[in-house]
Amino acid sequence: MGKIHSSSKVGLGKRLIFNLAQAKSINRLAEKYPGLVDRISVKLGKEWHGEIPWTPLKKPIEESRVALVTSGGIILKSQSPFDLSDPKGDCSYRVIPSDASPDETVISHLFYDHSDVKVDLEVMFPLETLHRLEQEGKIGSVAPRHISFQGGIHDPTPLVEQTAPEAVRSLVEDQVDLAILTPA
Repeated sequence: MGKIHSSSKVGLGKRLIFNLAQAKSINRLAEKYPGLVDRISVKLGKEWHGEIPWTPLKKPIEESRVALVTSGGIILKSQSPFDLSDPKGDCSYRVIPSDASPDETVISHLFYDHSDVKVDLEVMFPLETLHRLEQEGKIGSVAPRHISFQGGIHDPTPLVEQTAPEAVRSLVEDQVDLAILTPA
C-alpha cells in the first residue's frame, strides 16, 4: 500500500468535514421539519416498494439465539475502517465476534454524535447486556458473531443487492433466531 501524500490527506479531510457538515445540516432540517426527509425521498424515488418484511419469532425468546446488527459503524481496532470518503456510502460490513470487549472497538462513522457511545458502547452495541441476559436465562444464547454497518449510505443498491444478503446468510449459518437492530 502506497503512502498518502499530504495533499491527499488535506483533500480527504476537507471531504470528511464537508460530509459531516452536510449530515448535520440534514439532521437539523429533519428535526425541524419531520416530514421533509420523507417528501424528499419520495421525490428522489427512494421510497420503500412492496411489503415490509416481517418474520414472527418461531420460539420463545428464552430459547432464541440473539445477534446484534448495527448501523453505528462499530468496528474492531484491528479491522479496516469504513470508507467515509465514498460519496455513495460504504455498503460493506464488519463482523464483531461475541467475545469482543468494548476496549477492542472504535467507531468508524461520520453521521451521528458519538459522545454517548464513546462513554458507553452499550448505548449502540449492547453486547455485554446480551451476555448478561443469557446468564439470567432471559435469552437462549448470544450469537457467535454480530454485524456492523456504517449507516451513512446514500446509494443503498449494493447494500440491498449484495452485502445485506451476505450478512443475513452469516446470521442464518449461526442459527440466529432474533436480531436486534441498533440504528445510528
